[in-house]
Amino acid sequence: MNLDQLIGIFSECLEELPENALAAETKFKDLKAWDSLAVLTVTDEIDMEYGVLLRKTDFQNLATLEDLCKFVNAKRGAA
Repeated sequence: MNLDQLIGIFSECLEELPENALAAETKFKDLKAWDSLAVLTVTDEIDMEYGVLLRKTDFQNLATLEDLCKFVNAKRGAA
């Protein structure tokens, strides 16, 4: 997964975002649309597209979209 693919997932799952609102340094937990439904939607999409199952607790130590991308890639490498 690259960062653009992750940004695409977020853009699809959090429809309320303005165009070009996301970047590597975006703190996704600070997004107004980031709620429990968004967590479920994003984790489901990542699981379906990349075979990485994320738990809600996985997000606790992640701040930015870049952090999340690196985390998903690390989990993919461990599989």
